Amino acid sequence: MYTKEINCRTVFSDCKAIQLPSGQWVSNPSAEQIASAGWTELPPDPEPYTPEPQTEPDYDQILAAVKKMLASSTEDLSDEDALDVAALFPTWSSKQGKPVEAGERLWYDGKLYKVIQAHTVQDDWAPDTAASLYTEVSIAEVPDWVQPLGAETAYMTGDKVKYDGGIWESDVDGNVWEPGVYGWRLAD
Repeated sequence: MYTKEINCRTVFSDCKAIQLPSGQWVSNPSAEQIASAGWTELPPDPEPYTPEPQTEPDYDQILAAVKKMLASSTEDLSDEDALDVAALFPTWSSKQGKPVEAGERLWYDGKLYKVIQAHTVQDDWAPDTAASLYTEVSIAEVPDWVQPLGAETAYMTGDKVKYDGGIWESDVDGNVWEPGVYGWRLAD
């Protein structure tokens, strides 16, 4: 494709036939004839854009790596500290069809939940509705001690309750005993 200014206008042509400066018309002119007639060849179309291979991880890859790296560190956190870094815990939906153990914490619907009974995560056992499987991690208020009805509602290590005017913390998993009898200590 060629271009030329004619009467103050830019004109484009394939130059299959041109008028030479002598006024003569030529079909299939040579490159010299096209140049002598004042036509300039346009540069070829640029090559299509080919993105460079990604060399840096994206945000989601970094976040997944940080979560994996800190997973073992988060297991030992108190509930209060866990709430400060709740986004580092796996989501409930990422555990669908996978087994979870008592004491594991999962992120669900903007809240952190603790598994209170080992099970395989299922769609119909969401943390906000399956009270026998999950308890919301909260430090806003320490609940009153309630006698567990079995393993499903037993207290886990680190759980705190109000009892007899004090705050008690469970020292064992599966704690069904009354504070002061076994498996509890007065919290700081």
